[in-house]
Amino acid sequence: MFKKGALGVVLASTLLYGGAYKIPEQSSDSLGLLASNVAMSFGADAAYFNPANMMFLDPRHNFENTVGWFHTGEVGLNTNDGKSYRSRNFDSLATTFNFVSPEYYENWRFGLALAVPAALGMGWDDPATAFSAHRFKLQVVELNPTVAHRINDQLAVAVGLRAVYSKGRVANDYGALGKRELTGDSIDGGYNAAITYRPIPNLSFAATYRSKVDLTINGDADGKFANPAANYNGYVKVEIPLPAQLVLATAYKHEDLTLLLALERTYWSSFKGYDFNYPDGAYKSNPFFANLMDRPSTRKYRDTNTYRVGVAYDATDKIRLMFGFAHDQDVAKPQETGLELPNTTSRAYSFGINYKISDNCEIALGYVYQDRSSKNVVGVPTGLGTTDSGKIDRADVQIVGTSLKYKF
Repeated sequence: MFKKGALGVVLASTLLYGGAYKIPEQSSDSLGLLASNVAMSFGADAAYFNPANMMFLDPRHNFENTVGWFHTGEVGLNTNDGKSYRSRNFDSLATTFNFVSPEYYENWRFGLALAVPAALGMGWDDPATAFSAHRFKLQVVELNPTVAHRINDQLAVAVGLRAVYSKGRVANDYGALGKRELTGDSIDGGYNAAITYRPIPNLSFAATYRSKVDLTINGDADGKFANPAANYNGYVKVEIPLPAQLVLATAYKHEDLTLLLALERTYWSSFKGYDFNYPDGAYKSNPFFANLMDRPSTRKYRDTNTYRVGVAYDATDKIRLMFGFAHDQDVAKPQETGLELPNTTSRAYSFGINYKISDNCEIALGYVYQDRSSKNVVGVPTGLGTTDSGKIDRADVQIVGTSLKYKF
């Protein structure tokens, strides 16, 4: 059940909405190509998507700054007993940057990426839906320094460190039973690695790996209930994983056309659920507290694949057009799906354009439309000891990003 796992769900959702929150908002190229730009990179975003590709970039400093707008459309729930509910829209702005150094040391380059893997939210106002998912907002920021090494002209490798900051806010409205709000944040670490092999200049194979990051969330919980003896205001802690990801990719360039393919495997089976921990106190024995604040949440997610295809076309010496498609698998069965994160199978479509102003400066624009399939849900909590089942309507997520690229 969602009651206790709200904050954990929010902070885990970096990768989890619609098969995943794996929406490629880090650069205009990754938007236009739907993150298929792994085996070949066109700019500084190699520092994030495949740092081994830094060895194949322009030898100067490469810098890129992106501003993105995110829109999560409303989600509809139609229950089996004929009731209908709608969630709120959510909009947010985020900015990222990528930097790649020249070869300060022969055959070595350094990169730095600031990524915003998630900046999303969900809100339900009707009493039945607000019980489990009244409000949540999420911000996840990742700082990723990397180093790449050229083994020979065809082969390069890279490693990096992941510093992940997560912040979330959750509110539940239990009606006459009371309310609760949870806030928390965390700084945690992991690593990433990459390899690129180019047997010939226009053909590339690559593999990247991002490790699991265990989020050790510390925060504050505030619960006010009809039974005052259950009220709580104080410390709360939960540990949840951001799952590991493996990407296998290839790319081929023929004259002005580049085809990019990527298979992304996300190891969601490591996500078993979450159990909030509170300091010892008499409140723990109160039934209101036990059921509304301290009930463990279990999830049984499965490993998923995302299939990505991108096409880049050099229309002129100054203009590059980009198109992308991605199919993302669902992570959970109907009985494992809640309103806080109505994950489902999704398909995404993208378009982008890159304009070369001069040899040093470029601007780019990328757009993504994610079409999220409808899905049956079973056992959605609507009250203390009551649940409902039904169908979640099709929904959408849209992102627009613009980038400024500079070489010096």
